[in-house]
Amino acid sequence: MKPHLLLPLLLITFWAGGCAGPTTTLKVGGDDANISGFLIPVKETFEEETKTSLSIMQIEPGEELVQLAKGNVDAIIATSSLKELLQEAALKRLTLPPASLHMVEVGSNRTVIFLHKNNRIKQLNQKQLKSIFTGKIRNWRQFGGPDQEIIIVWDSTSVAENEAFIKKILKDSPMVAKFRSADSYEEVRKAVMETPGAIGIAPSGFIAPGVKVPKTPKVSSPVILVTKGKPSPLTNKLIDILKDAAYIQ
Repeated sequence: MKPHLLLPLLLITFWAGGCAGPTTTLKVGGDDANISGFLIPVKETFEEETKTSLSIMQIEPGEELVQLAKGNVDAIIATSSLKELLQEAALKRLTLPPASLHMVEVGSNRTVIFLHKNNRIKQLNQKQLKSIFTGKIRNWRQFGGPDQEIIIVWDSTSVAENEAFIKKILKDSPMVAKFRSADSYEEVRKAVMETPGAIGIAPSGFIAPGVKVPKTPKVSSPVILVTKGKPSPLTNKLIDILKDAAYIQ
């Protein structure tokens, strides 16, 4: 090779090797709330520290252990308890010995209330929230707010988060039958932002400019990560990063 061509070739080779991206992949699945609230925020940190790609798979509630058993993911992250996940898997005709699974708590999911930004309500207690979400009270003026119909925006797909809210705030009373349906917490936030009089619930990770978050009773539930057998070193690294992020929050 001619000498004047050797140096550019060496530089190209060095640059390509130095800029190579992650060479392995860790696949983790979960529902919309846990992906947005936990996995996406740590993806960059995990990939920088491990040189491993974090592949995130959105899984329908109730399908988590099915996808783990099939090997489509290396781990799942969920708000449901392991017992609830096993019960949901059984409904899919999947039986897994609990001893074959490894579970670790990696954080806490905090549910907040979203109001339209022009709503002057600053706080809502448990009784007030219960009267809203059970349909007993239907106008904001009864709480000192505007003379405006209360429009409930509800994501029916997020079963675990909804059950925690219903248990803590509604005391297991039935939800009002009439509400505006949403397919994700992103849709809940968008609908509340665009609809005067609207109210919805979402994990705290979805807080953003454009929605008002009043002071309300605390509703939270543990977030767990589950693997088949003991987690791999890469999964353990993800667990450590998730725990650190939860501590900072």
